[in-house]
Amino acid sequence: MKNFLVKIPGEKPGVILLGTHYDTLLKDNFVGADDAGSSTAVMFGVGSFALSSARELCRLDRFFDGEEAMKQWSDTDSRYGSRQMAARFAASGDIKKIKAFLLADIVGGRKAQFLRESSSTPALIDLVWNTSAKLGYSPLFLNDTTSAQDDHDSFLKRGVPAVDVIGDFMNNGYWHTPQDSLDKISTKTLAIVGHVFLESVKQLQSK
Repeated sequence: MKNFLVKIPGEKPGVILLGTHYDTLLKDNFVGADDAGSSTAVMFGVGSFALSSARELCRLDRFFDGEEAMKQWSDTDSRYGSRQMAARFAASGDIKKIKAFLLADIVGGRKAQFLRESSSTPALIDLVWNTSAKLGYSPLFLNDTTSAQDDHDSFLKRGVPAVDVIGDFMNNGYWHTPQDSLDKISTKTLAIVGHVFLESVKQLQSK
């Protein structure tokens, strides 16, 4: 397995970490267009825009490998890449520099809706959801709650403020099935999520 790190230097000694997993489920005929091709595409786009904009904090795009279970989801068979990277940051002491971790997962569906993930840091949930409301995206970013075990857990356990922006995968009708194919993806949804992430980063930089 291999993680990928894209670093955009900033002007202040702090880090905003953006993350996604790029691996897909080990299952016959599984493409994973939404899980997790969509979030990987969004992060490439966010990174490209950020390179051409002013930034105050160092920003890291993290593409994790091994989020999906090899056999059966558990604390030891899942989130391989994020657990390894969080441990690496902790060992070096750099984890204290991470001011916020924004995670994207399953963010491209044509009928996508995003619920407030209950284990995420409340202040970051509010920041992202308030930003989406100001941008006019409240129909997608709902105020209902959900829970998800995801790569943000690896950082929350080490004291890093984190938020998981994850689509309502339990109700999308194709999660972890061969039907998770490109026809399920909306370029409009991808653009909206990317816009929310970019503006949320700007909000974090101003604080």
